[in-house]
Amino acid sequence: MIISSLQPHITHDAASESDRRPIGAVRAGQSVRLGFRDGAAAVLDAELVLNGDGFERRYKMALTGGRWYCDLVPSTEPAALWYCFCLRLEEGEFWLCAASGGRFGQLQSSRGSAFRLTVYDAAFETPAWFRRSVMYQIFPDRFARDTSDTAQRGIEYHRSRGRQVKYHEGWNEPVDWQPNSADGFYFPLDFYGGTLRGIESRLPYLQALGVGVIYLNPIFEACSNHRYGTGDYLKVDPVLGTNEDFERLCKSAAKSGIRVMLDGVFSHTGADSVYFNRFSRYDSAGAYNAGEASPYYSWYDFRKWPGEYRCWWNFPDLPEVDENDARWREFVISGEDSVVRTWLRRGASGWRLDVADELPDEALALIRRAAKDADPEAVVLGEVWEDAVTKTSYGARRKYALGESLDSVMNYPFRSAVLDFLTFRSDARALADFLLGQRLNYPAPLYFSLMNLVSSHDVDRARTALATRLDARSMTREQQAGFIITDAQDERGCAMQRLAAAIQFAIPGVPSVYYGDETGMNGMLDPFDRAPFTVGKRPLVDWYSKLAELRNENDALSIGAAGFSAPDADVLTVLRFVGGGRDEFGLEAENGAFLAVINRSAYEKRIVADLWAGHAGLTAAETQSLRASGITRARCLLSGDSAAVSEGLVQLTLPPESARIYRLM
Repeated sequence: MIISSLQPHITHDAASESDRRPIGAVRAGQSVRLGFRDGAAAVLDAELVLNGDGFERRYKMALTGGRWYCDLVPSTEPAALWYCFCLRLEEGEFWLCAASGGRFGQLQSSRGSAFRLTVYDAAFETPAWFRRSVMYQIFPDRFARDTSDTAQRGIEYHRSRGRQVKYHEGWNEPVDWQPNSADGFYFPLDFYGGTLRGIESRLPYLQALGVGVIYLNPIFEACSNHRYGTGDYLKVDPVLGTNEDFERLCKSAAKSGIRVMLDGVFSHTGADSVYFNRFSRYDSAGAYNAGEASPYYSWYDFRKWPGEYRCWWNFPDLPEVDENDARWREFVISGEDSVVRTWLRRGASGWRLDVADELPDEALALIRRAAKDADPEAVVLGEVWEDAVTKTSYGARRKYALGESLDSVMNYPFRSAVLDFLTFRSDARALADFLLGQRLNYPAPLYFSLMNLVSSHDVDRARTALATRLDARSMTREQQAGFIITDAQDERGCAMQRLAAAIQFAIPGVPSVYYGDETGMNGMLDPFDRAPFTVGKRPLVDWYSKLAELRNENDALSIGAAGFSAPDADVLTVLRFVGGGRDEFGLEAENGAFLAVINRSAYEKRIVADLWAGHAGLTAAETQSLRASGITRARCLLSGDSAAVSEGLVQLTLPPESARIYRLM
């Protein structure tokens, strides 16, 4: 009874500077004020309880003006921390802990979930160009052919090595998926002949789409079409072209204002490679066929040479490397002519690191350091599927999101949250809570550089996921191959994909478009999500181009402050703002205020958006600056609709399944 009567009066809001200043992640050594409101004057004494991995500290709290507070430096080192409050009332000891969602406090009789507090490296910075970019992901074999015989000559090269590769003469032929190897499994040995010159020929298209950075899935020589089992790190796969073709692509892209990011697969190599050479297809002394006489022998963990060795997820075609081996580190990372440095010199602007959580933090830090030495503006992005700050792997908390090892990560949790919202597995309030959670818990340099994706080469395409609402991972390959998207489903998927894209382009981070999503391609899981680039029944090229145009032309939509709200279970609003001529990093930026509104419902919605107080995530100073900007009108840049703004309140009528981006004037 005591809890229910006091609950409304004893409160903590992790998104309010009254209770937490500053809100969000903090730099190592930075002071923080944490507190709570005691509206009932019932608390006799209070302690802040702070804990991290392997420690717990308690701090006495002081009372002033009905608020208990504590000033502290949470940590002088990067760390993932948690806190809650221990209260002494007349009735005994109680706890103020995090309720579901992690933002608001809940009074409890026993200790429960804690609020998160992220401390990151004080020197952590990320390249400003990347935070402003729109990304386009390309699976190189499937994007564009060129008019030369490059691909055919590459196919013949692989055949000369003894590989049983297949070339699709027809670009629109279905992808292979049936078992095709001696062990009865599917092996991705079919090629469509996309090339680097083909990508270069499409640069005008990508420029018109508003793309600022191309992320290429692996381009290095390998026996598979996905090339995640590297055969030679220093050579472009001949099906794609030559090293010179890559350099030319980067130069041509730069003239179009586009940079190129490569995929680095460093946790393992291919068994069919210069380094392992299991099948003796190379002239090199590989670790498998030459043993200790091989310069690469120490890269691998042989339990019993040659046939027993550690491999990635038990795939014998992908032997794992020892990332602590000095020879491997010299070749891949630290040497003057290392793989990391060489490709940056050849024109790349960064690396996406495959399975980053399977690389040690120390190795990741060395990769980032080598990349920054070669090019201070290079970006190092990690493949991470979970929350990047709290992630644990191999029994340890990972620190790659705290400023030393990675610039940012692939935002798969964002994909899940958006798809859940648009398929009615959650509501707008849950999505707003998720978006706010990333704002509060991720270091700002990482947060504004997140690769915000809704499709990739490792998941079913957004159109399909939104159209069918199926769990593709529960289906066999045969079921996926035979599944036909109906016209009605595609129409539904198209409508929801428009909304997903609007959310992508409205929030902080780098919106990532997987090739063909903008043209309406469907596809289940690998290999069906990797079909050749085509135009579907309901393309959205104009929609993506418009969203990119708005983002590229308005600083507030890329590097402005962000606040999130859900005025209705079906309606999400995102407020973006730059004031005082400076962005969130203190860099020069154009002032502006925008309100993105997404209605997933099949019905018209009338809502009132509160610009001054309704959007969590903005600081008090940002809200004050927003109020002082004298906003009186809201005009949609997508539809032309307009509405009056009075005292920060704007009443909007939203069509069914619609997205609006209003300029606030």
